[in-house]
Amino acid sequence: MQNFIETFFSVIKKLEEQNIPYMVVGSVASMIYGEPRLTHDMDLVIDLLPKDALRLETLFPLEEFYCPPEEVLTAEIIHRGQFNLIHHESGLKIDLMVRKNSEHSICEFGRRRKAPFWQSNEVYIASPEDVIIKKLDYYREGGCEKYLTDVRGILAHTVVDESYLGVWVRKLGLSDEWKRVGA
Repeated sequence: MQNFIETFFSVIKKLEEQNIPYMVVGSVASMIYGEPRLTHDMDLVIDLLPKDALRLETLFPLEEFYCPPEEVLTAEIIHRGQFNLIHHESGLKIDLMVRKNSEHSICEFGRRRKAPFWQSNEVYIASPEDVIIKKLDYYREGGCEKYLTDVRGILAHTVVDESYLGVWVRKLGLSDEWKRVGA
């Protein structure tokens, strides 16, 4: 696992060196705020423009990473989709999701914060409330109980802004999912 974390952090450092805004999301974010669990990949939201595609391809050379070609990166950036990096040596898969233009996605990215990560280094991470909102949305999409378990873990270990959470739970129609958490 240490090799995965080290590799993930090296990707983050490359993004920071190129001034590419990012935030850690998904299971890594829920583990930072909640409880540890196994994960098969690591997730980042990035905010960039189509002109940045070539820069990404250069940043993650084929000798070290599988990185989609420039035309695929450009298309995913334009459509605000996602793509993967795969580190050849460790086998780590990192999902890079381009920030959406929705009201919540813009708000969520604006609320990202620095948090301790690895070897006293800090990284940008989604707020605990926004991690919870995404986990509730993923639960709605797929019904996988691990998302509710992640939410319960965050609530058990981290103080959250309940009013912010309540506003977005209502706006995004996640009330039924929120009730299932039992909070």
